[in-house]
Amino acid sequence: MMTPNPAVPAPLERLARPRSLAELVIHEIRELIVSGRLGPGEQLSESVLAEQLGVSRTPVREAFLRLETEHLVEVRPQRGTFVFQYNEAELRDICELREVLETGAMRIAISRNREVLVEQLDKVVSRSEATPVPDLAEYQALDNSFHEGLVKASENKELIEAYARISGRVRTIRYRLTRTPQQIADSRRGHREIVETLKAGRDSDAVSRLGLHVYNPYEMFRRESELKHDTREGQA
Repeated sequence: MMTPNPAVPAPLERLARPRSLAELVIHEIRELIVSGRLGPGEQLSESVLAEQLGVSRTPVREAFLRLETEHLVEVRPQRGTFVFQYNEAELRDICELREVLETGAMRIAISRNREVLVEQLDKVVSRSEATPVPDLAEYQALDNSFHEGLVKASENKELIEAYARISGRVRTIRYRLTRTPQQIADSRRGHREIVETLKAGRDSDAVSRLGLHVYNPYEMFRRESELKHDTREGQA
């Protein structure tokens, strides 16, 4: 029988690297934009945000540069920094790219680790269904877990990094366009249908359902725009 060798030290636990101040500020400003507390087209002030976050202006300036690469803010020379806006065509472009990335990720995940993919997505949907009417912030976190989870299940580093570059805008758009109890219920039902289709072994159908699901924000935006246009026409 072998006995432990006291001369061999026990393996050490890896320590999580704490976030730098700059990373914390980037996260906070990103979440302010995603949640709508900083609205579309709103001009951002380095000094005001620095005071609100209790930091100097330097990490706020660094955050603006990072968020500009994610297209969450727009830096306009001689004018300032503004929260991103989008029109119908720009939203369509984002949804088209999202469809390519998410359906591609699902196909890869199905081929590499199908059981893990189905199990993870099922857990997220079950958590969202546990609350009859989840509040907006709670559901948005679960919605994000569903979509980012399926992308990460692909285990394709390049694809995951490409998705990260649009993730902030995708989350912001979902937050703005999936707000009412009915919209949340429709989104949650779409997630469940995708999972059940995968469970039934209809993988191609599941990919198609996902492709249609990611276009929902665009369709909602288009319908709202048409309704506003018809209202204005009726008042003219």
